[in-house]
Amino acid sequence: MSNKPTTRDLIGTLIDLQIDRDNQELMEPDNPGPLALIDDSIEEVKKEISKKTSGIDHFIIEMNKNVNLIDAEIKTHMDEIKRLRGRKNAVKRTEDYFNKDLLPMIIDTCGNDGVFQTDTTRYKLYETWGPIEITDENAINDNYKRFKVEIDKKAARKAAIDAAEDGMGIAGFQISKVKRVRRT
Repeated sequence: MSNKPTTRDLIGTLIDLQIDRDNQELMEPDNPGPLALIDDSIEEVKKEISKKTSGIDHFIIEMNKNVNLIDAEIKTHMDEIKRLRGRKNAVKRTEDYFNKDLLPMIIDTCGNDGVFQTDTTRYKLYETWGPIEITDENAINDNYKRFKVEIDKKAARKAAIDAAEDGMGIAGFQISKVKRVRRT
């Protein structure tokens, strides 16, 4: 295990040194000697924190590279999925053509009373109800309609922020301030 102080340790040390400096300044305002030593220590700790932050920067850049590589891999797989779905749909359309157009035509023309037999399969033509079609959506009873309620969080965000700034709130929502970091 490494004996290097963590960033948290360094920040704690910096806070302690700043408190020591303030105490020293209150106790001996005319003696600059100990203050100079504490100031030197503060500068050393700040340099260490700066080095650690540079390491964090490097780590974040590497993580962003990995995220971009993963995004590229996802896009590649999504493109492949799209291509495979296209192939699947082409096979499905061919199967539908056989089952809905070609085989009924063969059975009608070559079959015997709606039955057509080969060496491997026996085909029988029959009638059934097809898919339902909607001709006038407004005339349909509500019993046959489905409704989906969605919360528009984007629209509610501004109202929730305005209400929170006024010390109020909006029932059903909660919004609080968070700290973010902007890297430049």
